[in-house]
Amino acid sequence: MKPPVRKRRKNRTTLRDVRRWLPVSFCLLMLAAAAPVAAQQVTLHARSNLVLVPTLVETKSGGPVFNLKASDFIVKDNGVPQTIHLDPGTDSAPMSIVVLVQTGRSAVREFHKMIGLPTMLGALAGDTRHRIAVVAFDSQPRMLLDFSSDPDAVQHAVYSIQPGDDGAAILDSLWYAVDMLEDEPKQDQRVIVMLSETRDHGSRTPIKAVVRKIGRSNVVVYSLAFSPSRGDLFDYSHVGGGADLMPLGRMAVAAIKKNTAAAIPHMTGGEYFRFNRGQQLDNEMGMLANQVHNRYILSFQPSHPAPGLHRLSVEFKPQLDVRVLARTNYWAVGSSGP
Repeated sequence: MKPPVRKRRKNRTTLRDVRRWLPVSFCLLMLAAAAPVAAQQVTLHARSNLVLVPTLVETKSGGPVFNLKASDFIVKDNGVPQTIHLDPGTDSAPMSIVVLVQTGRSAVREFHKMIGLPTMLGALAGDTRHRIAVVAFDSQPRMLLDFSSDPDAVQHAVYSIQPGDDGAAILDSLWYAVDMLEDEPKQDQRVIVMLSETRDHGSRTPIKAVVRKIGRSNVVVYSLAFSPSRGDLFDYSHVGGGADLMPLGRMAVAAIKKNTAAAIPHMTGGEYFRFNRGQQLDNEMGMLANQVHNRYILSFQPSHPAPGLHRLSVEFKPQLDVRVLARTNYWAVGSSGP
């Protein structure tokens, strides 16, 4: 079956947008007429393969390490060192945040712990320009609030959450959230905050498709997970398989089957937390806020952009006695498509 499709927002183009784009469009048309076709293809291919590597560097005691430069990092793509760029000023970059809240299965028992969630989301965004969307999910995702900078609207959406059915379609909902973020401004930090069980129940989206979609996006996923009921069994036999994946892909699929809520953040450079009490959730959201605003955003153009899943690693020169949390893989797109 096809992955869930989100309806695109309409009427987003204004007269001001048209006036702003016309001069740029005219210049691009003139350049296209003057340049050889092959040169255009190379340029577009290079732009589409820009890889962002969000990286958190902490001391052993958990404090952030500041003032590192691009020359302090070594980023390896499938073991090959890359020429990297360090984007400045990421602590003040605008943010687009999708909050995914599970409402199905046993999630209703966790609702009372989320009473402070609107306030915690405000702390997560901080003083940056930001927009927050709220999506509830059980056997399917449902948008409760499209992207908004109004804290009252966010609070109303969170407090309107109702118990759902017996599903917990985490993968379908992540797909839906990534689609939402693809419509947001390119310069924004793109963040998904997910509150859910550890494992998926009922998604129709093939795991391989989710690995590819997450790997092609520049989204960072943070997961706050609660434990399901005792005796709950996990059956993933109905979800699309990965028999044709390379070994790295099979490892990703196996990790997602074992603990969906932990594997996806690991892929993107995000963090995975467990919570049992309301106060514990508050504390972990505070830790998450510090992580979001203290990350280094490294980027590179792959020197060998072979199509498929690539392994990423971040090292230092000289080596530092620190904890590093960084994106672990990405999906490269070939010249003929995904």
